[in-house]
Amino acid sequence: MKFRELRDPDRLHALIDAMLLMEADSPLGTLLQQIVTTATELAGARYGALGVLSRDGGSLSEFITHGLTPQEAARIGHRPTGKGVLGETIRVKSPLRIDDLTRHETSAGFPPGHPPMRRFLGVPVVTRDGHVWGNLYITEPLDDEPFSYDDELLLVTFGRVAGSVIDQSNLRRELRELSVAEERERLARDLHDTVIQRLFGVGLNLQMALPVMVNEQAKARLNQALDELNETIHDIRTTIFEIDQDRATEDTLRQRATALTSEVGNRLGVQAHLSMVSGLSQQVNEHCAHHTIQALREILSNIVRHSEATHVDVNIEDDGDFLVLSVRDNGVGFDGVSGAGRGLRNLASRAHDLGGECVIESDVGSGTLVTWTALKKA
Repeated sequence: MKFRELRDPDRLHALIDAMLLMEADSPLGTLLQQIVTTATELAGARYGALGVLSRDGGSLSEFITHGLTPQEAARIGHRPTGKGVLGETIRVKSPLRIDDLTRHETSAGFPPGHPPMRRFLGVPVVTRDGHVWGNLYITEPLDDEPFSYDDELLLVTFGRVAGSVIDQSNLRRELRELSVAEERERLARDLHDTVIQRLFGVGLNLQMALPVMVNEQAKARLNQALDELNETIHDIRTTIFEIDQDRATEDTLRQRATALTSEVGNRLGVQAHLSMVSGLSQQVNEHCAHHTIQALREILSNIVRHSEATHVDVNIEDDGDFLVLSVRDNGVGFDGVSGAGRGLRNLASRAHDLGGECVIESDVGSGTLVTWTALKKA
């Protein structure tokens, strides 16, 4: 049925409106197939297709058809890639009407088994941002007359409908992704602000009880429980890091280091001071920043549990390709044998994984200096 021969224009308008208001959850491929089918039938053509452009815009990556029987499609074999007239439609990015494909200067012929086609009409499918997403084609009018300007207007309209459907599909996908991202952010925030802070507070309170405990067996069991609690906090922080990859480095490093140092000082009555080189946060990637905070937490945890310190200095400095974290306390210190605990081994292993090292200087009665380094772009 030719566009100019439609006796009921309301039918055409209703069909176009229906396509614009298609079920939001319908797959994009299904919607586009319906557009190709309806456009082909309303234009009175035998064959129709929608070619999806590749990312570079120079060829076709997908081809949705109407009118071909399964046997015809099987005989054709490979789908078109955008050569010949189809390539010309991609190049001009405007409606293209051809009365005789076989005589057109860009014609590349048909592959074996392809049904004969002479009349051709193609229009671009353009999304709201002006991007040419693909092209809509019809061929072989049932009355064998050349496609008219009215037919072109019809197909241009369906091209716009296809662009609107694609826009809606993209918007729905973006909304779904935004919803997931917001939920992930909320979960990460709840884990950090509620769960970890409660666990950390419990750990600090248990650590405060250690010095007044007399029973050595009870002390050992409490230390074991604290180790397990620290591992739990570590696991949760790792989960947060994986959820919240896009957290700003400045927040992850400077602000969290400040918060961590202040919390230890406030809870235990220790004078804790943080010094950090200006601009360092911008040079450190997320991976290094995350593990620096983890290392600082482990160092402060060891100080609280073992050092009996009253003053702690934390410095985060720049040394070429490396970040340097140094923590000094004025506690009781230790010798090399008694200081080789699990927490310090974890520090060394973490530094090694980031291309750095961990050096510990301590003597009984003289406090401890821990120097931990990592590649800023590890």
